[in-house]
Amino acid sequence: MRTLADSKGQRDIDSIAAAGDIASDGNQPSSPAAQSTIGAREIAEPSAPLLPPPSYDDAITDTHSGLEEGQADGAVAEEQAESSSAPYVDRNQAELGPFGTSKHIGPSSPVRLNIAEMQPLLVPSLQPQNQRPSTLEHGVSPDDLSPRDFFASLEYKRSSKGYSSSDIWLNTDARALRRFINECNERPRVAVEVVGSHTESKIVESTTTENGQTRRVTHTHENTVVDFKFTLELTPYIHERGSLYTTRAPNGEPYDFDKLLADYVQADNVLKEIKVQKKVIWDYELVRREITSFIKSAGYPHRVTVSFPMENDGIVVRSHNTISKLWRHPVTSFLCFVTCACLVGWPLQYFATKRWRNKLMSDFVVLASPRDYVDRNSAFIRNQVAWSTRNSSIFALPSSC
Repeated sequence: MRTLADSKGQRDIDSIAAAGDIASDGNQPSSPAAQSTIGAREIAEPSAPLLPPPSYDDAITDTHSGLEEGQADGAVAEEQAESSSAPYVDRNQAELGPFGTSKHIGPSSPVRLNIAEMQPLLVPSLQPQNQRPSTLEHGVSPDDLSPRDFFASLEYKRSSKGYSSSDIWLNTDARALRRFINECNERPRVAVEVVGSHTESKIVESTTTENGQTRRVTHTHENTVVDFKFTLELTPYIHERGSLYTTRAPNGEPYDFDKLLADYVQADNVLKEIKVQKKVIWDYELVRREITSFIKSAGYPHRVTVSFPMENDGIVVRSHNTISKLWRHPVTSFLCFVTCACLVGWPLQYFATKRWRNKLMSDFVVLASPRDYVDRNSAFIRNQVAWSTRNSSIFALPSSC
């Protein structure tokens, strides 16, 4: 019995040694005893101690470092891709063919990661909002600022009439005033308003009693009925930027633009005002005739009126002082009208602003001819007039349209 047990123990030792030799060679053990022995050893080994979870600061630091490493790896990979002459080949596309579908869809070149774009809340703006750059406080030139920073440093108002401002920077720096005019010199908004109407006449009879006699009086009452009214947009056909120019002086020579702005800045007038008037160059009479003839050809027999309302057609810069603000307040205008003080105030304002009135102009060109414009909008015009022509039988033809 002892000999049998000794031989069995010797066989187990030999099998374990053989399993250890095989494991050292990189192969799996073949015998079940070796596998159970190795599993027992692995279970018997103590586990690593548990670490506490990372803090918020550590997570943010790891995120930033990972993004920066991604940028560096992406830049190196892009340089290698550009230097390589071999074209990019998608393995999935090559296997599936041109009409196949691949689960892997991605760019052929690595994508650069931008920390500021991916985490805008973690990377705030470098410039505080309470800082307003100006040449008076910080010595900043208006030409060195971006359009966004330039307008952020001004106090201005934009309404249906255009841009207006009384900022102190524009009243003390001719370069800032020129930059403001150039930036606000955008195309005005122009529309083509078409109205079709006719006049209906009604006979009204009334009776009056005078000196005990009753008399019947007949008179005609005319009423204007609007058949259709629609608006066409002309703004997309206008050039985006206008041509700034100055009017001519009494001697026939045009005013110098820079000298005119410098004269405004240096003036001590408390009610001074400089304005740029925008104009849209087009043959408006030809447009009226083209639209009217097209509507008449569609079967509409009555009066057609074409007008051109315009918005955003001016740039105004006014003086920066308390007297100017009080003078232009609506309450002041109402009091002047009630007390008849306008008889003195309005002539005073006229002569105070006459120096720079009608001196600056900006012309905008329409890129479509009147006939081309009507042809492009012919379908819309025909649809608007079609309703009135279908019901034209209920309209009484006037004697004169």
